[in-house]
Amino acid sequence: MNDTSSSNSKIPHIAVIGIGAMGGGMARALLDSNVSHRVDAYDRALPLVEAFYRDAQKLGKAATDGHSPTKLSQVVTKETSLVLVVLQNEAQCEQVCFGTGSPQANDENDNLRSLLSHGSCVIVSSTVTATWIRQACTKFREAGILCVDCPVSGGPVRARDGQLTLMASGDDDSLAVARPLLDALASQVHVIDGGAGMGSTVKMVHQLLAGVHVVVAAEALALAAKAGLDVVQVYEIVNGAAGASWMFRDRGERMIAAGDGDVPVNSQAQIFVKDLDIVHAEAKKLQSPIPIASAALQQFISAQSLGLSERDDSQVVKVYENVT
Repeated sequence: MNDTSSSNSKIPHIAVIGIGAMGGGMARALLDSNVSHRVDAYDRALPLVEAFYRDAQKLGKAATDGHSPTKLSQVVTKETSLVLVVLQNEAQCEQVCFGTGSPQANDENDNLRSLLSHGSCVIVSSTVTATWIRQACTKFREAGILCVDCPVSGGPVRARDGQLTLMASGDDDSLAVARPLLDALASQVHVIDGGAGMGSTVKMVHQLLAGVHVVVAAEALALAAKAGLDVVQVYEIVNGAAGASWMFRDRGERMIAAGDGDVPVNSQAQIFVKDLDIVHAEAKKLQSPIPIASAALQQFISAQSLGLSERDDSQVVKVYENVT
């Protein structure tokens, strides 16, 4: 985590929208970083919000009236300087940013474009299509609001420690305003030339690799088990050899642990269905063949058919275990 702030340069008010596994860690990293006088958060899952505010209030960086917010307008106001959006999918981002795309919406003004003042900045760290984030940044700019396309990588532990890798793109003014917050979240901030959408394009390529690596790890460990090998020993050997990858080390351990019962959910399997769908759609537009990524997508879809959508993505290994 990088604390680059001083008492005179702190961001007055940050709001984090979406505090699940990644967003919750990022919000707490901001609390610890001393980058802002106040950090607020909003999520539809009230227990997550209540837990966050207990932590924030201990540090004196949130409202102390004892009430957890149940509406976006309770955490985002005209005084909010920066908003970090860490939601699961594009539809959720569209609803929060612009109040469209959800039949459940009952307040057309309970969205970021309506609530924020000119000169504030929205940072979208969700994995979305480059097309969507370009359109979103255009809409925000028309309302006088800055916008940064900034997907992330690193997992919940590194999110909590402020050690993520960020892929940021946007106009120079937006990036300059967002930079102190980005530095507080990351060990590496990569600024991608070409404007909004280029960060998400890099993330799309990254997710192709990540999704394939998870599936290949499952395939290898399942093969080892069926060959009668000690999978723990195989895991240890591979981790010290050329076949290792970050995903093999991280997910492989949870694949093995699943033999003793459920494992904690760090990232749901359905996330890779969504992300690899983005890869597939973009590759189709570019006429770029992706046979291996397509095979990985089918394995995650198979995991969904086994009822594993909301289980940890490492549990794609069960697709192989269920093959007789």
